[in-house]
Amino acid sequence: SGAVREQPAPALEAADTIGMTTSATTVVEGGTETRTDADTFVAHLGGFVCFVALVTDPGSAHPRLDAGFAAELLVETVSALRS
Repeated sequence: SGAVREQPAPALEAADTIGMTTSATTVVEGGTETRTDADTFVAHLGGFVCFVALVTDPGSAHPRLDAGFAAELLVETVSALRS
């Protein structure tokens, strides 16, 4: 099962942006549940679309990156594309 919600996206000059957060739960053998989260940010730049998707690995030993990381990456990517 899964759910998608809108979340605030970074404001970018001359671009339409949208942010989404997704939570999904998968039931595997033996009834164990695996939970995965994803944050996605999209910028529409005239004839181009730029998007960043950050998917959380449920088995990772490293600290989780948050939605702010993905939003900032979108800002940096759009800036690089425009220069």
